[in-house]
Amino acid sequence: MLYAWIDGVKRPPLVKGERTACPDCGGLLTSVMPVENVNHWRHKAGDCDPWSEPEGPWHLGWKEQFDLACREVGLVDNATGERHRADVLCGLGTPTSTVLELQHSSISEEERGAREAYYTRGHRMFWLVHVYSSETAFTGHSFGFSLDFGSHPRQVDSHTFFIMRWMGRSKQFIEKWKRATAHVFFDFQGHIFFLAGDELARRINGGTPLRKGEFALCRVPRDQFVRSVQGLA
Repeated sequence: MLYAWIDGVKRPPLVKGERTACPDCGGLLTSVMPVENVNHWRHKAGDCDPWSEPEGPWHLGWKEQFDLACREVGLVDNATGERHRADVLCGLGTPTSTVLELQHSSISEEERGAREAYYTRGHRMFWLVHVYSSETAFTGHSFGFSLDFGSHPRQVDSHTFFIMRWMGRSKQFIEKWKRATAHVFFDFQGHIFFLAGDELARRINGGTPLRKGEFALCRVPRDQFVRSVQGLA
C-alpha cells in the first residue's frame, strides 16, 4: 500500500525505518524504500487485503489525480467480515459513489468477477486497465495493431464508438474484459479508451452481439475520465 497515517497525516513513507499501524486491520506497517520503485508500506504479517498487488509509478500517478482522502479506502462487508482496499473511492455515501480499480498486472477472470461483485455493492465501479507490452507479454503491441478509428463508426448516446478486431494471436485478453460487468477503460500510451460491455455492444451493433475477437471502443479525454470517477461528468 502507498499510503498510511503518520501523526495525523496520510502519506507514503519518507524515510527508512518508519513504522505505523494499518488503518484497516491495525497490523504493523513498515516503510519500504526501493531503489527502482516507489516508496510504500508493507504489512509485517502479510497484507490484510488478499487482492493487493505490487504497485509502481503507474499506480501512484493515477492515485495522485484524486484527493488524498479518496486514495486507498478500506471497505468491510459487515455480513461476512471480508475486507478489501479500493485503489480509489470517490463520493462515498453519495449516489455517485465510485470505486476505481487500477489494474496493471494480469488478473484471472475469477478474481475480476469477485472484485466486481464486492465493489458494486452500493457503488459504481470502473476498471482502468494498463495496456502495455513487456519481455513476456505483447498485449500492448496487439492492442496498438488492433486500433482502427477509420472505419465502422457508430453513434450511441452522443458518443462515437468504433468496432474493431483484435489482431493478436490470442483473444483471451479482450474477451475477458468484454465480459466484465463493471465499466472498463484502457490506458494505452497515456490515452484513455472506453470498452463497450455486452449490452452496449449490442446497441452499437444493431441488436446483435459482437463476434469473438470484435470489440467496440470510444475515446475518452483524460480529464473527462477523472471527472467521471469523481461523479462530476
